[in-house]
Amino acid sequence: MARIRTIKPEFFTSEDIVGLSAMARLLYIALWCEADREGRLVWKPKTFKMRYFPGDNCDIDALCQEVLAAGLVVLYGSGYAHIPAFLAHQHINPRETKTQLPDPSEKLTRQPRVGTRHSRDSDAQVGREGKGKEGESRVDDAEDLPLAPPPVAQIPLIDGSEFDVEPSKAAEWSAAFPAVDVLQKLQAIRVWCIANPSRRKTRRGAESFIVQWLGKDQDSGRGARPVKAEAFEGVV
Repeated sequence: MARIRTIKPEFFTSEDIVGLSAMARLLYIALWCEADREGRLVWKPKTFKMRYFPGDNCDIDALCQEVLAAGLVVLYGSGYAHIPAFLAHQHINPRETKTQLPDPSEKLTRQPRVGTRHSRDSDAQVGREGKGKEGESRVDDAEDLPLAPPPVAQIPLIDGSEFDVEPSKAAEWSAAFPAVDVLQKLQAIRVWCIANPSRRKTRRGAESFIVQWLGKDQDSGRGARPVKAEAFEGVV
């Protein structure tokens, strides 16, 4: 299920907000959308840039540092972050997928497995502290696996969920359609699906839909700026 976030009028006059630059304020709001229902997220500045500022000439690392310095976002573990004030200001839909990220208060001894798929009915909370017979943490039981790279784009589907486009798949399409700026086109497809909810596709038909869209642009020469496959290596 798509995440829904709210913003209150007093946000714009809060002391911890007015000290930020305008773009940093926008990034902070974007991170609410990135965060799960507990206000936790995987910290990937390059992905934030591609997902929330695809057409803006901005220094995403500087913007990230600005919200971190203000204490609005706190890093923890190995590549995670949480928004301390998240639950105080957001009313979460009870049907939103439960968190799969570890609790910031846990001592993370191993890298927990974190899937990139957003299952609508998954109750797995990998890496969260378990309540066994002796109240021992289950973190040590998690497999020592590297994090899977987050999607470079998410395409809304007819059932309200989203189709994740993995970096490897985007790189494959970039090689197959050299005249098309695949990253830009994926953003355009996402915007189109948001604006046309009744014409969205099923999960089974999503990839075919995207390929057809890319193929039409390749054939018509509307692809504009070609992107090399190497461009996807940094989007992890």
